[in-house]
Amino acid sequence: MLFSRRNIRNDTLQGEGAVVILQAIRRAGNNNSFCVFALMVASFALNLGSMLATAAETAPTSSELLEQGRKLLEAGKLAEAELVLDRAEKLAPSDPLILTLDAKVKGRLGEYSTAVALLKRVIRLTPQSAQADVDLAIALADSGDLNSALAETATAISIAPALAIAHLNRARILSDMKEDREAGDEFALAARLAPVNPDCYFYWSLAERAQGNFTKENELLQKVVKLQPGNVKAHIMLANNLLYQDRTAEAAAELRIVLAIDPNSTQAIYKLSRTLHTTDPEESTRLLGEFDRLKAQNSVVDQAKALANEAFHAFTVQDWRESVRLFSEALETCGDCEIESTLHRDLGLTLCRDGQFERGAEELRKALALNPEDRDAAKALEAIRVLKTK
Repeated sequence: MLFSRRNIRNDTLQGEGAVVILQAIRRAGNNNSFCVFALMVASFALNLGSMLATAAETAPTSSELLEQGRKLLEAGKLAEAELVLDRAEKLAPSDPLILTLDAKVKGRLGEYSTAVALLKRVIRLTPQSAQADVDLAIALADSGDLNSALAETATAISIAPALAIAHLNRARILSDMKEDREAGDEFALAARLAPVNPDCYFYWSLAERAQGNFTKENELLQKVVKLQPGNVKAHIMLANNLLYQDRTAEAAAELRIVLAIDPNSTQAIYKLSRTLHTTDPEESTRLLGEFDRLKAQNSVVDQAKALANEAFHAFTVQDWRESVRLFSEALETCGDCEIESTLHRDLGLTLCRDGQFERGAEELRKALALNPEDRDAAKALEAIRVLKTK
């Protein structure tokens, strides 16, 4: 687990039963800005509280829940994994494996303070585990406490001097603290200890670029794309590096590799269009047209948002069927647009409010498949699952 550097906060089901807060969804744009989908903020009361309170189910063991949580995490289903691991922790509050996995999930969901608290418990339980100190260092760094994070990496290295991940994370923390020379030494050591780990070279390249060492950055990124050919971000960074050095033909080749991996990468399309402006104006014009076409899809999103707002208005006046119809129409308009997961979730919650739990659960599962971090959808599905065991 490396630094996530994310600040994602999801409102959760709260109160008696399942009260869901509809919230905005943010999606990264072409220039690292965020497009905010401001639908509405309101409560969806599923009225499951009293039914859930009396529902009976066979309780799985903590080991079974741990394995289930591990599989959900591996599948990227973070919100569902968190629910399962929280249950496991209640059954076995001193199991370091459960606490560690739960902390990793919470860290990826942006719950850094909770992750730190869990990992401190792990260290008390396993004081000679270098990996536990590394995990805590990562959580502390994600929370912004770099000094404490650096101290934890030192502890980890004192326990296991050859642990590459400890040196890598120490290097990243030192780089963030502008301790460039010491960071470089740690990056080099991590790469010697784990020469086939692309993360060593990728994060090292970021540090070299920040210092203006473009030749070294190029060398490191070449190693990343060799070890990890499908790393789109590394290819784009390498193309940027080559363009800075006026090596346009090589940069164009890197951008074509990106488009072979992701044909809809607006960043690569636009950069390649600019790169070919002089050498191949016809191809440059075609690419610019493709870029404009992708941008035009934003108008589809606006139409879907308008329908979703109408659907929410119908919900507020308890016209469930009209709300379902409008959310469904919004989904048809949206297609695979950036707010698709939110629309599936809102439609699923509306169907549940109308008593159509099977259809609602299906929509909630679609929402989670698209956005595994949607805690509202995960908790609503868990509520339906428990209800079925009644």
